[in-house]
Amino acid sequence: MPSLLLKVLVAAPAVYSTLLLAWHLLRRHLLAKHIGISSLPLLQTGRHPSQKIEGTAVICGGSIAGLLAARICHEHFERVVIVEPEAWVASEEGRKVDGWILTSQRSRVMQYTSLHACQAYFFAGMRHLFPNLKEECYRSNIKYLYISSVAQWFNVRSRIQSHNQMYNTSGSIWRTPPVLRENMYVGRAGIETFLRRLVLDRDTYPNIEFITGTVTDVLPDPINPSRFSKVIVRRDSSGAVHEFPAALVADCTGPARVGLKWLARHGYGSSTSYPGAKLPLDRLKISLDQKLRYSSMLFRISSEFHDSIPFPANVKDVKPIYTFIEDATDESLARGRAIVVILRADGDQLVVFSGHYGSDRPQPKSLRELKEFARDLYAVTPIPDWVFKLLDMLEEIEDSATVSLVKVPATTYIRYHRATNLPSNFVALGDSVMTVNPLFGEGCTKALRCAIALHTVLLRAQATSGRTLPATFATDFFAEEHAKTDWLWENTRLMDYGMPTTEPIAGESLQSGAFLRWYVNWLQRLAPTDDHAGLVMYDSTCGFASPIDALHPALVMKVLWRAVV
Repeated sequence: MPSLLLKVLVAAPAVYSTLLLAWHLLRRHLLAKHIGISSLPLLQTGRHPSQKIEGTAVICGGSIAGLLAARICHEHFERVVIVEPEAWVASEEGRKVDGWILTSQRSRVMQYTSLHACQAYFFAGMRHLFPNLKEECYRSNIKYLYISSVAQWFNVRSRIQSHNQMYNTSGSIWRTPPVLRENMYVGRAGIETFLRRLVLDRDTYPNIEFITGTVTDVLPDPINPSRFSKVIVRRDSSGAVHEFPAALVADCTGPARVGLKWLARHGYGSSTSYPGAKLPLDRLKISLDQKLRYSSMLFRISSEFHDSIPFPANVKDVKPIYTFIEDATDESLARGRAIVVILRADGDQLVVFSGHYGSDRPQPKSLRELKEFARDLYAVTPIPDWVFKLLDMLEEIEDSATVSLVKVPATTYIRYHRATNLPSNFVALGDSVMTVNPLFGEGCTKALRCAIALHTVLLRAQATSGRTLPATFATDFFAEEHAKTDWLWENTRLMDYGMPTTEPIAGESLQSGAFLRWYVNWLQRLAPTDDHAGLVMYDSTCGFASPIDALHPALVMKVLWRAVV
């Protein structure tokens, strides 16, 4: 027995070292393939004007994914046209510098007046796409902030907390790394208006045009039906119908997903056989319903009001003020796990938010109801008194608040990477392909990763096909988009299956991924007391974590020890 124990003790360091080396090598691969860390600097590259693809890239839809797609296509096509149905976004108001003050609203955007956040990954991509980003943020009163701190002697922490999400598990604040990532704080209306102003700057991007209309159909090329040749656009102001020759057609129509209808109408996506994992067009769509409900109360506060708020010293300069995530106990899961967020956004906006799964909890419609909702949460560490004092103060101006109550529809995934016989010059980006649980705050990151996939495949096409698109372009694009975004779907699906209210994908069970959910829950419980766990949770919320960051060998041992002991 002593001999066996000695062998184990001798072998343990070698086994651990091997596991650690394998983890680092795999992580490097996953960061490149799925997270696109190495792809971010490539967003600054493009084709020489003489090498751009002849013809027009037609972007169907002018929201965030469409605007990012247009910015990418400007680097690769002679002409880019964005077709957008809502007329007001083409006006001066649609490009206002102070984008949080709009008299019009997007009619098809669920979160337009609700809580909205961008991950630090999105900000990093924007900096590469728009070299003047920080100057433009300043013009639009969009805060871009980061932490700068140095660990002091004797491991005493000293931090200027600017970009600190203040995430916590039932009140216990997660630890954060010494130096945090840059990010910007802007609402849904503000970010789209800001991005539209940047993309439609004719001095910087002269080849991008924006027209008001609806793409009613896309026509196959009569000579080469393996590609689209034209889009049919109805100008909504006059009703006139126009045809636009198209070198590329991008479906960025969001949850409407009209591209799927065009494909079905013209017989694409079908075949006599479906080898491997390929599927017919009508089986590409899968969905799950989390039964998610949330309330947002949007306030505009004066600087005097802001200065009078009794913030603690460590919160006063933090833009995201407080994020309470209820621990996943049996009771909280049965009632519908909840979250409360207080966030300062662009301009003079402050958002108070609550969200939960299922219908057992009330959906707050007033600050009084929100305070009752917050006091009813399962808290390991009580919600600070200053939070309730802030809510009391906001009651004085509640009449001016914009209240948004949302029942989030089922999240959907069109698995184009498993399709066959697609037009070679057709792509789809953003919500046209996938919607995910908005509580994870990954919508803009997902759209950016779709744009990165488009840029990556267009750069490859330049090397192989010059000024044309190869016959495999659509297949190549959807494979790359799948690599960059599929793990977002899988990760959120995994966590949503832990909620008993969730209706799973047909044929699947809520038991799927139970062990990984158990592990993540204990990781979150460890994050308030362990630097490594806090770092992983922080990078995950910023969009920079690889799929295996939480499985570092040392961290796995600590999480298991915390769970057992």
